[in-house]
Amino acid sequence: MAVIAPPAPTQSGSATLHEQVFAPGPAAFVSRPAPVTEDPHYLDLEVAKIATYLRPSDHVLDIGCGDGRTTCRYASQCARIVGIDRSPDMVAAAQRELARQPNEAQGRAQFTHGDARRLPFPAASFSRIISLRCLAAIPRWEEQFMAVGEFARVLHPGGLLLLSEATLQGHERVDHYRRRFGLPALRSAGREACIDEVAFLAGIAPLFERVETVRFGMYGFLSKIVLPLLSGSEAPPLEHPLNEVAARIAREIPDFGQCIPDVLFVLRRK
Repeated sequence: MAVIAPPAPTQSGSATLHEQVFAPGPAAFVSRPAPVTEDPHYLDLEVAKIATYLRPSDHVLDIGCGDGRTTCRYASQCARIVGIDRSPDMVAAAQRELARQPNEAQGRAQFTHGDARRLPFPAASFSRIISLRCLAAIPRWEEQFMAVGEFARVLHPGGLLLLSEATLQGHERVDHYRRRFGLPALRSAGREACIDEVAFLAGIAPLFERVETVRFGMYGFLSKIVLPLLSGSEAPPLEHPLNEVAARIAREIPDFGQCIPDVLFVLRRK
C-alpha cells in the first residue's frame, strides 16, 4: 500500500510538508478525558451529517470514541460499529453507555481499548472510519501521520474516512469576523494543535482523495459572532437558547463565510 513518507524540503524553507501540516502539540493533548466537543448543538450537526454517509451494510470504526454516546447513535445506521479509545476509563464509560441502549444497538456496537497509531485490526477491516478531533489529541506530527497511515491500512479501498479537526484557516476566519465587530480572538486551549487544511490535504494525497469538505459556518457565525454581540459576553454559555436556534438554521443553511474552526473532511481511500 502507499505510505506517507517524509517529503523533500519545500521551497518556502527547510520545513518539511509534515511540519507544515501539524505543529507539535503540548503534552496536554496526549490524553483528553473530556467529550470530543463541549458544544452539544455543534456535535448534533456533525453527527447528523456523518450519518448520511453510513450505509446499512457498513462496518464502521469510530476512533477516539470517548464515552461512546455518538458511537451508539451511529449503531442504527450500519451493520456493525467498533468504538476504540486509548483511555481505559473512556472505554469503560462507553460500555456502560452501550448497556443502556436498546438491544439492537447492543448487538451492533462494541468498544475496545487501543491506540490510533497502532490500530489492533487487520488490513481493510472497515468500510467507514469516523475520527472526531482525534489527531489533535496526538502530540507530535510524526505520530499524527502514523495514525493517518493506520486509518488507511484498516479501511477498504474506496471506503470513506470521515475526519473532523479544527483548522488554522477556520480559526483565522472566525477571528477575522470577530475583529470586524470589535470582539477579541477566540480563546482555545487546542489552537496550537490545529491542522493546516491545504498542507494536510496535500500530505494525505497518496492515500486519500477528497470527496467533500463540510463547514457549518452558519452555526459558527451565529454562535461565535452574533450571540456574543447580543449577550454582551465574549464567551456566552454553550447552552444559550440562541445556539439551539443557530443549529436549526444551520441544518437548512449549513455554511456562511466558512466561519467555523472545525472542518469535516470526507475522504475516500485510494
